[in-house]
Amino acid sequence: MATGDTVLTDDSLIRRPDGLGIALTVPWYRSLWLSSVSSVAVRVAGREIPTADLRVELGDRVFTVDELPEQWDVLWFIQDRLVVVVPMDEPPAAGEQLDVEATVDLRLPYMQIAPMTYVTNHATSRRALAAR
Repeated sequence: MATGDTVLTDDSLIRRPDGLGIALTVPWYRSLWLSSVSSVAVRVAGREIPTADLRVELGDRVFTVDELPEQWDVLWFIQDRLVVVVPMDEPPAAGEQLDVEATVDLRLPYMQIAPMTYVTNHATSRRALAAR
């Protein structure tokens, strides 16, 4: 079973013109529908980023965090990276180290424990990452 320590990797922090991208891996041992993602939370340099400000990219598709539970037809493959876009007025310089924390909550659709109630996986990862 995958755990929170797999969410962030050394190359997760991506500089973008509009801020940062934080590339996340699936915190589970198999691919899941995006509708399995019940929440995403991010802290950068100790500051919690409001969920309403975040955008999530998978391939060429862009969603708000609130739209993820409705994406029953989009698979987050285990080899893909879900990029959480954090808007910033001034992105960090290349190589600048930032403390990043990402939390992903998943509903596991094949583990129903009561009507409309599923086993959840709460995965949190925190690392000092260099912007690339």
